[in-house]
Amino acid sequence: MGKMVRLFTCLLAIFFIFFASVPVSEGAELKANLILDSMIYGESEDNTFFVYTLLLNQGEATATNFKYAGLSFTDINGMDHFYPETSHNVINSSLKLEPGHFVEAKFEIPLDFIDSRFKNLNDIRKISILNIHDNSAPYKDDSAVTVTVNNKKLVQQTFIENGVTYVSLRELADVLGATIQWNDPTQTATLILRDIMEYDRIIVIPVGSDRFIDEGRETTVSGKAKLYNNTTLVVPLRDIVEMLDYYVVFDHKGSQKNIIVVPNDLYR
Repeated sequence: MGKMVRLFTCLLAIFFIFFASVPVSEGAELKANLILDSMIYGESEDNTFFVYTLLLNQGEATATNFKYAGLSFTDINGMDHFYPETSHNVINSSLKLEPGHFVEAKFEIPLDFIDSRFKNLNDIRKISILNIHDNSAPYKDDSAVTVTVNNKKLVQQTFIENGVTYVSLRELADVLGATIQWNDPTQTATLILRDIMEYDRIIVIPVGSDRFIDEGRETTVSGKAKLYNNTTLVVPLRDIVEMLDYYVVFDHKGSQKNIIVVPNDLYR
């Protein structure tokens, strides 16, 4: 293998976590459901193999008391190759993942382990994190729709209208660490999010319009920005967060809709 870093971003549907759920009591129905999301892996310059991923709880109970046992790599022939470990700085007994919450996790293993089992990185078909965890007392939210952004549940005007999920722009901006400038004469809000490179992402949002200005380009979105009860500016969630390089994970359970917003790139 060459020493240039090779990154592979894996689709949500491809990489699932291998885990065992241990209920708190006999007959507990609500469990944590942990998945791997936005996985990136490759070879580092220091001759180690790295894995970055989000560990996301899509279940209905809080996952606690984690015990980490290492990584499992599945090759193109379906064979599993285990790299056993007993500790991790993130996935350990102190980790607590509530429904809709995620953590970023990084793993490093000797490159010799990968070289001895795979001809090249394209031969890796699946990576699993080996762990078990407990389910805390079942967690239940009876709201018709819940929205969790960056591990924080939105509590203001959150609703679905004509298939579009709306949230308070002010609350969303606060959670994302963005600022809002309001122009009263034109009834226009400007959302500004500064990224790690000190670059400002700017979205101009006219009230009553479904045409937003994203980085100077007019874009038609899924629903109009509007004033809820003539006081709170609400906007279509998916359109805004995707413009800001986040993305939405939908999890429907019967009539209840759980929506989770996570970063689109790791280690921002």
